[in-house]
Amino acid sequence: MVEGKTCLITGATDGIGKETALSLAKQGAKIIIVGRNQKKCENVVSEIIHLTQNNQVEFLLADLSLMREVNGLAERIMYGYRHLDILINNVGAFFRKKELTEEGLERTFALNHLSYFLLTHKLLPLLEHSKTARIVNVASIAHIRTDMNFDNLNGEKNWSWYGGGWNAYCCSKLANIMFTYHLSKKLEGKQITANCLHPGFVASKFGDNNGLFSRSIIKTAKFFGAIGVKKGSETSTYLASSDEVEGISGKYFASCSAQKSSKQSHNEKDIEKLWSISEEYTSEYL
Repeated sequence: MVEGKTCLITGATDGIGKETALSLAKQGAKIIIVGRNQKKCENVVSEIIHLTQNNQVEFLLADLSLMREVNGLAERIMYGYRHLDILINNVGAFFRKKELTEEGLERTFALNHLSYFLLTHKLLPLLEHSKTARIVNVASIAHIRTDMNFDNLNGEKNWSWYGGGWNAYCCSKLANIMFTYHLSKKLEGKQITANCLHPGFVASKFGDNNGLFSRSIIKTAKFFGAIGVKKGSETSTYLASSDEVEGISGKYFASCSAQKSSKQSHNEKDIEKLWSISEEYTSEYL
């Protein structure tokens, strides 16, 4: 149960993040949602409070594709809260075209992986103040389609118009899982668990940030094969709140049950290399 616990959810103004926040608020958790747009955040907070009669719902603003904003967000949380019980790294996006942030990072890699890595590291002291804490990382079954391409993590190589963005997305989701596995090992002996999940192919706003061609393809796929956001949020909510997973760590879940992730995701050499590279990219703030 999560009643009275403090839960931070990134990317919670839409889709499964918003639905997860709503579900946990219904159970009595104190919710902190993170988004980029103040008006959207205000509207979501008001909606959740109205639907749940839980007044302990707040928001913080940050663009998590920028490491300085991830760091700033973490500092605000560290100074503003005494403890954190649940961290749900949910933010993520697919960018068909190659985009570099103003910090020089490929946007998919920065948002989908490095934000998880840096925010989690910065908030570990708060999580340690909790009697038992949980870290939940939203990944994807898309991770099975790739190996960890270390030569192109930041989009250094040619970015094909038809597959570059999708390959980067799949690689970022593989990184989420590898990060979770190694994090779980580093947390052994602490009262903090770390698990990751595939939410399903969800009829959210995933992909809507791209051009007409990509949006049309994704929209068609959603129409024929996607599940609703409520269904898509079930595994995130389960990992954050269920007594059934108390003490379970370092697992990949789908449909609220532990599953096998790809062979690539268990490559210890690559896991350690990814961790080291992630430290290098975020070293200014660690």
